[in-house]
Amino acid sequence: MEDDGWTVIESRTILQDRWLNLRADDCLTPGGVRISPYYVLSYPDWINIVAITHDDRLLLVRQYRHAAGRFFLEIPGGGLDERDIDSEKAARRELEEETGYIAQSWQLVGTLYPNPASHTNRLHTFLATGAERRYQQRLDAGEEGLTVHALPIPEVLDGLRAGLIGQALHVSSILLALRVAGRLG
Repeated sequence: MEDDGWTVIESRTILQDRWLNLRADDCLTPGGVRISPYYVLSYPDWINIVAITHDDRLLLVRQYRHAAGRFFLEIPGGGLDERDIDSEKAARRELEEETGYIAQSWQLVGTLYPNPASHTNRLHTFLATGAERRYQQRLDAGEEGLTVHALPIPEVLDGLRAGLIGQALHVSSILLALRVAGRLG
């Protein structure tokens, strides 16, 4: 099995703003095949929070997702920004801002690449236990109408196959974190 990566001959920025960077790479594979352009999307790293309350409920948020044109039930999370040097601090901030909840215990349960074929960023999943509401939501622009829901863990698990959570990265975060928390077989 060959471990050599592709050689980038040239790289051009197509679009760059606060949300993403799209570049076109001219690449050469180890076998000598030229692939041009190969588009790469660079985003900041993302965080997902699987927060469990004292009464064994999973915190979810319902919010509008414009690309799909509908509302989704999701776990709290968001993108790291330039001020975030610590992903756990960012996760704590996101949970509090989106839900008004804080949690007693925090654990990083995994870091995965959402789509390593075309995206450079990583997704950090945190398990937050002992969550309780302490504050009012402080929503960012674009999060208007975001609502908080605390559902029993078995209800969420039973609903996964039926599409209760329509975001694949959130489903994987839920399953990974609940496994670490001992809530899955």
